[in-house]
Amino acid sequence: MRRRNLFKLGLGSLGIMSTAELVHAQEPSESKTNNFDFIVIGAGAAGMAAAIEARSLGASVAVLEKALRPDGNTFYASGRLCGVGSRYQKETGDTLEKFVNDAWHETQGVGDKKVIEAFARESGPSIDWLIDMGVPLTLKKGLPAPNLSRAFFMTTDGTTGGSILMRRLLKKAKDDGVKLFVNTKAFELITNPDGDVIGVKAKTPVKSFMAAKGVIIATGGFSANEEMRVMYMGPWAARLNLRGSMRNTGENILMTRPLGAKLVNMTEFYAGPIVPETHANPARVSNSAYGMIVGKDGKRCVDESLGQAIRSKLLPQVTPDNRTFIICDIKTNDEDNILTKLLDRFKRLNSPVYEANTIAELAKKAGINEKNLVASVKEFNEAIAKNKGSELEPPHNRKKPHPVSTAPFYAIPMSGGIAATFGGPKINEHAQVIDLDDVPIKGLYAAGNAAGGLWYAEDIPGCQITSGVAMGRIAARHAITGK
Repeated sequence: MRRRNLFKLGLGSLGIMSTAELVHAQEPSESKTNNFDFIVIGAGAAGMAAAIEARSLGASVAVLEKALRPDGNTFYASGRLCGVGSRYQKETGDTLEKFVNDAWHETQGVGDKKVIEAFARESGPSIDWLIDMGVPLTLKKGLPAPNLSRAFFMTTDGTTGGSILMRRLLKKAKDDGVKLFVNTKAFELITNPDGDVIGVKAKTPVKSFMAAKGVIIATGGFSANEEMRVMYMGPWAARLNLRGSMRNTGENILMTRPLGAKLVNMTEFYAGPIVPETHANPARVSNSAYGMIVGKDGKRCVDESLGQAIRSKLLPQVTPDNRTFIICDIKTNDEDNILTKLLDRFKRLNSPVYEANTIAELAKKAGINEKNLVASVKEFNEAIAKNKGSELEPPHNRKKPHPVSTAPFYAIPMSGGIAATFGGPKINEHAQVIDLDDVPIKGLYAAGNAAGGLWYAEDIPGCQITSGVAMGRIAARHAITGK
């Protein structure tokens, strides 16, 4: 089937977007060169925000998307956004300085503070901008630190919040006259004799897209590129399961390396638990105060009290195959009925959960070493009863630990997954890509997970999408107006 015919059929059945929301999806013209003011590579939240902002300033804009339809990490996200200074946060007592300090703390002081400050200043106005666009975001106040009264949650229609955000951005871009070229893979940046970026080469077949004002890379990171994960993170990273888009294959690195871009924080990524066969997410139970985590050998392999991202990064390093199980009991439901909610959701997703009235029987059903699991549960329960969880190996440091002792018992499969990488070509506060001498590469910008230097280790939950939108808008303004 020709892709033009596929557009006519529409993609609404995928729960992602309708035909009308595909902007002006088209192939490049027969001309070998297509001239625009601003070129955006990648049609995710960061790229579309940059495109819409540049168009609002009067620029002609082309978005190059390598897939048949936009298919970045945004579509797979819950759609939570995080910021400070929106019109909905005037009475929260939060300040720009507090937000920046908390974000800086989450990055362990490794992020670029000037870039974090630039994002923070733009975060609130960008949330207002999205809400004015029709994105159904609602502020939730009084959450545990560092979210506090900074998190905006998406009102969903059964699809992911990220896909709702993308539908609104695509519709706005279409209405404003942004041109979206699908099946158009950018593979090389074009420079003039001075080394300034003036365009992009793309396949389908090879064509040049020239940019009078600038080019922004918004291609996501390299989470789906196993070779690059191993290169920058280590051999264990090959065992990570992908939680997001299969399209994030490292174009942000591959196109900027020949220009001498400064690549930073390449070992860092956002991690979380996942069931590899079904992509179901067991986070609510794995993050609870209940249960223990074992490998297929039946032995505990990680401190269950660790944060989700840290724990998920450890699983492929402490097991030979990144295959573990949450072992818990019916008392897990004492925490907001989370076990029953998971069982209902996993049943709808046809995702396996094993149940038994004894630990030995549970081990047989789940394919876990029976002798070791029985011994591990016994040791775990005895340590908790004596308040000696911290003396276990590995330690168990939950403040209020609970034994696994009340039948029925459950084994929930879980592996460590990679959602998005944090490393890439470093940007400054204007979202310009800088070189190894910390000098901006003229005409070249990056935003979202395609950019490096903003995040390291962790972020305030919800900042990934928000920072992509904010830095995309900052890049567009700088490219078009110089400010």
